[in-house]
Amino acid sequence: MTHDDFLMRVAERAGLSGPEEAARVASAVLGVVGERLGRKEVLRLAEDLPAPLVRMLETDGPEQDFDEDALYTRIAGREHVRPGFAMEHTGVVCGVLAEALSDGSLHRLHEYLPGPLGALLTPREPRERFEYIHVEPTHRTLAEGTPGSEHPLSSTRLERAHTHSVARAANPHGDTKLSSSTGLTQEREEETLASAPGLTQEREHTTLAEAHPGMRLARGEEE
Repeated sequence: MTHDDFLMRVAERAGLSGPEEAARVASAVLGVVGERLGRKEVLRLAEDLPAPLVRMLETDGPEQDFDEDALYTRIAGREHVRPGFAMEHTGVVCGVLAEALSDGSLHRLHEYLPGPLGALLTPREPRERFEYIHVEPTHRTLAEGTPGSEHPLSSTRLERAHTHSVARAANPHGDTKLSSSTGLTQEREEETLASAPGLTQEREHTTLAEAHPGMRLARGEEE
């Protein structure tokens, strides 16, 4: 990562006006981070960083032991801003710094600064871009097809149901519907209650009076 790239990312993520303000913020944050790391650790990072950033980190004295709260307090004093802005700027600058470092240097820093201080040095941008294997060059969207597929989703024919489902039949439940049914097994074999032998005489009478002469007589007497 170049120095200009570093400042551009800091400016964009922190909402700063441009490279000059980003350089001022980065200098304040990295200066305090360099005091926490010490000269020896800063020299180990020099191989991964452009010279202007190394100069921001450089310190003449040994490592100074202070916690996260003291880190923000020192940065706020250098920037002449409120602690809230110092916390925000610290997170942005440390995140971009982590993206500029190699995996080995970043791992060493996490061991050297465990806990909240080490957590600040977390890259926001992914290290590698995931690439599909055997991707069809002409298929770049989900609608055009999945990676490696020769059959776009837009032209896929959806089945109504699984192979043995009644939903795929031309006349679902046709054997039991009144409009097309030939009758249930009991009806076809005349084994239903309506066709039972005990009801044969009753079926031969069309009216209740015919079925029960006594009731017809009683009706005539009433009249």
